[in-house]
Amino acid sequence: MTWSVAALTAVLLWSTAGPRALRAFQERRGASARAMLALWTLTTVAWLLACAVLLATLATRVMGPGVKAFVAACVDLFQAVQQNGAESGVAVAGLLGALGLARLGWTAVRRGRDRRAWTREHGRALASVGDRRVLHLNRVWLLEDPEPAAYCLPGRRFGIVVTRGALDRLTGPELRAVLAHERAHLNGRHHLLVTWTRLLDTAFPGVPLLRAAAREVPELVEWVADDHAAREAGPHALAHALGIMAGSRGPEPALSVTGACPVRRVSRQVRPARVTAGPGAYVLAALVVILPLVLTVLATALNVAVPHCDCVG
Repeated sequence: MTWSVAALTAVLLWSTAGPRALRAFQERRGASARAMLALWTLTTVAWLLACAVLLATLATRVMGPGVKAFVAACVDLFQAVQQNGAESGVAVAGLLGALGLARLGWTAVRRGRDRRAWTREHGRALASVGDRRVLHLNRVWLLEDPEPAAYCLPGRRFGIVVTRGALDRLTGPELRAVLAHERAHLNGRHHLLVTWTRLLDTAFPGVPLLRAAAREVPELVEWVADDHAAREAGPHALAHALGIMAGSRGPEPALSVTGACPVRRVSRQVRPARVTAGPGAYVLAALVVILPLVLTVLATALNVAVPHCDCVG
């Protein structure tokens, strides 16, 4: 039981203290935006896997070996929930985890259906009013809209969308920066990372770690795309483009060049922070992130290997 309690404690502790720890690492160690994006993504994946493994831990703890013990396991589970000790906590956590996973699946299906419907509708709109162009070696959709805007949508039929207002107001280097920014989103599949964190936050509301990830990841993907655009077109061209297009917004599911806080993004380009974290710091941070998952896997393995020993499960 000791390892099960330790695993449950680690998951609960990381669910509340994880956001502060990751932000402290970013600020004190000068971690890059790309590294922090990877850490936040790893954190959410490890958290979900740890919860799933905790569910398996509960199954090995309560059901014991063999499926034929199912009826007895149901009785044991009911009795465990009635108790006030650690067994009750594990059982309740398992039940909540099962409900959470079911909610995650339902939320994914519902959001996927809504996104596909919106994508079909937007695709028809682009085909009817948009015009295919090649700008700085980038194939884009051009919309006759006086407001300067640019965004991207994944998929072969979509890609980068730019308005006439952006072409009229941006200089050559600024337009190259905007296109490089959107191309970085597409190449990095940033829409999947943003969708993933928002899906988890919707499926498991009230979890501080997931709520923070849903805020941090959309901003970090913009920072990563900014860094790519700055390397290709220059930081000042990107900063000027962000200033010109600061008031525009793309459609909600798309990744727009004006996503996240433009003031912070311009500040990063004008006064870039020095990256001081080395490979060792990143490895240590990754190990801390996956520690709850390691403990849950270990607890499950011990429960399977020694299912009837109360001193280790």
